[in-house]
Amino acid sequence: MQNFSFVVAIRIWHPSIDPAVISTTLGLVPQHQSKAGEPRVTLKGRPLGGIYAESHWSSDPFARGEYLSHENSVEDVFMDVVEFLAPNKAFLLSLREQGARMHLQVSTHSNRNYALVFAPELLAQCAQLGVCLVHDAYPYPQDW
Repeated sequence: MQNFSFVVAIRIWHPSIDPAVISTTLGLVPQHQSKAGEPRVTLKGRPLGGIYAESHWSSDPFARGEYLSHENSVEDVFMDVVEFLAPNKAFLLSLREQGARMHLQVSTHSNRNYALVFAPELLAQCAQLGVCLVHDAYPYPQDW
């Protein structure tokens, strides 16, 4: 068995949407959000100068935090997220039509080789929702 740790996030960038609309529609609490046109700030709220060019919203869909691959597979968690998002297909596709980019992202860490295999059914369901799959690999431990 390949052992690694991972976290999962849904991330959406949109030209102008109020991130609260995404939270309300999807019924998820954001981990991070910013609205186009508002002043840029650090995660701790310190001003950075300038304004956000687009809105950004991200959430841990099941508020789970870190997973361990010997307990859960990335592929199964992704399928659970896609099934959770499916009732909001029309909303997600309308965001895409408005210029949004949407990612279902897994960030992984391991000091060994491992592979992720995404079934055609998962890829097809993501395509139907207008959602990209992203694998962000880290060679060193993260503070998730």
